[in-house]
Amino acid sequence: MKKFTLLLSFILLMTLPVSAKSRQENFSLVISGGISLGAYEAGYNWALLKYMTYLKYYSTRTDIDMKSIAGASAGAINTLMSTLAWCRSKEALDVNNTIDDNLFYHMWTEVDFEDLLIDKNGVQDPNNTTSLFSRRKIEKQAQKIVEEMHRPLYDRECRVPFGFAVTRVEPKRVTISGISLENKLFHIPLQFEANAEGRGTVYDDRGLRRSNIIHLSETGKVGDDALKKAMFASSAFPIAFEQVDLTYWYKGVRENALFLDGGVFDNVPLDLAIRLAGSRSSDYIFMDPKNMRRKYLPLSARKLEQPQSSPVNTAIELLFDIFSASESSVLYNTLSEHFGSDSRKIHLSDRYFPITGMLLEHFGAFLDHGFREYDYYIGVYDAIVNSAKYVCGLDNGACFQQAKETIYKILVKNSPRAEGFLNFLSREESGEPFVPGDYKVDSDFMKIYEALKGVSIYDMQDFHSFINKLKSSGYRAQNAYLQHALDYPDEWYRQTLASIVQRVVMLERKNSKNLSKTITAVAAYTAGSFYRHKSGYVYNPVSAPLDQDKLWVKMLPYEVAIGKNMLSLGYENYYFFDHNKWYLPRALELKPSLSLEIQNRQNQVSFARLDANLNFEPKRDIVSVGFGTSVFRDLDNTIDKGFDFGGNIYVDFLNMVRITAVRRGDYTGQDWYVYVGINDIPSFVYWLFAE
Repeated sequence: MKKFTLLLSFILLMTLPVSAKSRQENFSLVISGGISLGAYEAGYNWALLKYMTYLKYYSTRTDIDMKSIAGASAGAINTLMSTLAWCRSKEALDVNNTIDDNLFYHMWTEVDFEDLLIDKNGVQDPNNTTSLFSRRKIEKQAQKIVEEMHRPLYDRECRVPFGFAVTRVEPKRVTISGISLENKLFHIPLQFEANAEGRGTVYDDRGLRRSNIIHLSETGKVGDDALKKAMFASSAFPIAFEQVDLTYWYKGVRENALFLDGGVFDNVPLDLAIRLAGSRSSDYIFMDPKNMRRKYLPLSARKLEQPQSSPVNTAIELLFDIFSASESSVLYNTLSEHFGSDSRKIHLSDRYFPITGMLLEHFGAFLDHGFREYDYYIGVYDAIVNSAKYVCGLDNGACFQQAKETIYKILVKNSPRAEGFLNFLSREESGEPFVPGDYKVDSDFMKIYEALKGVSIYDMQDFHSFINKLKSSGYRAQNAYLQHALDYPDEWYRQTLASIVQRVVMLERKNSKNLSKTITAVAAYTAGSFYRHKSGYVYNPVSAPLDQDKLWVKMLPYEVAIGKNMLSLGYENYYFFDHNKWYLPRALELKPSLSLEIQNRQNQVSFARLDANLNFEPKRDIVSVGFGTSVFRDLDNTIDKGFDFGGNIYVDFLNMVRITAVRRGDYTGQDWYVYVGINDIPSFVYWLFAE
């Protein structure tokens, strides 16, 4: 196969010492999904298209044109913005279109994790009763994109087919050659056009005739609301975001159905990009943030052999494998059908540095504004390097360096922050900056860079290490949830997990019957040990995320325990120490309780007890043990009128079940007691009854 030469290659920059005749170069762009990976994609796409539009207007060596764009999931949002970026007029090329002031930058850096959460610490979205997160902030950003589309900023000659992949929640039955099939994957083909005033309008692209094509209008012109809903449908990640109710036309018939993330089955809608372009495009850029040009060695602490999985884990892994295989099979079939010769070429992006968007199953960049900015600039950097690489082919000498320098100068435009970080990245990878100079690198970027350096597998252990490094660097989080993680790195997940669990229970209350509600509430209570906050002094350390109006539940006993003929009600006071060593006390515990006699028996009475214990966690959040001294006082003074001293020892499982043995010394009545107790009663009541 011929060597890779990006469409914009063959073009060589006007500043490069290459002789070439003017030639036509046509290309298409395919943008995959990836949730918060969209921030990295945004930087890459902005840089790539800003450079290519520069070539379109200023290069004397090529006539370049984009023939189609297709995207899914987060890539659908970037697809619409990429369409607008390509169609910018020569006069408006730099109007609100600089490296840190453009649609891509604002769309992805201004949507934060707190904007997505639906609780009193985040956004209010009372009409949303089906998803974990809200897209209200995303909707506001999308409205800005549409408003920009209608401004007179575009080349009057620009026409670009683009489209989204979407997944129908309920499959549609279709008949092809007499065979009846159910289909969930659909494509929405569109076309952007600029009018005589340079304002943009979107129309249905009626040129495709396939059984999985749907249209957004009956007349051809697509309204702004329909366009936004289609974009939201393509990016409606299952469970996380609401499914979208779309009105559409299928083979001329008006229909209505719920849709969700197009990336479920077609995360790389290359087939759609090919069909939108027809035979007019021979070069296809596949923007893939997961593809690395740097190979990491496995961390020495990691085991290369995978242990046997439990049946539940195996089932979960199989489910994910099925979805992954479905997505890959669509791409495989497209590549096999359309790329068997040199008539079409795929140009795959690649990445050198770790990014935050790869953490936490691709939600990581949403945790902080600084994370998304960092990923965005990494995307810009990789676009510069890839563009120069494709321009110069395998020549990594003077051509490569000069091309990088030229592209860099086109994009940066006197942004000191960008200059410092991009030149630092270039020096880290290649040993030299894009342009020699004395640059100041943003301190927050450097703290993120140092904390991420060496991360390659992106599992929970990596994220914990990343948080610890950020904390030690003094990084100042702009997000309350990240700040909590930095303050308590060993408990980084607790606040976020508590909010998500609270949201799940609320959704079940609104949408499910009594049995399902009860099961969900019990599950939330059972998992409480994993999101219960453990730092400093805590009275009745409930796991439920209580609002101010729910604090009444803390008046309830924390533990209800049963012993032989005894019912015990206890309240907890803990002072937690911030460490993760099982052999050191995790907490000091002070526990007053009442042991009430169930039946009158000789040598047994009701009594009050105060325990002062040391608490240890040999298995964090799962098993804790404790022991200490106890002080006793009979309630009716019929056996003993004074105070007695003794001791207690207990084992606690998941902060739910506690087995306690108590010895009362120097006492004329019963001196041994064994209790089996249920902990965190306030949370149990909260999950079952509190609205």
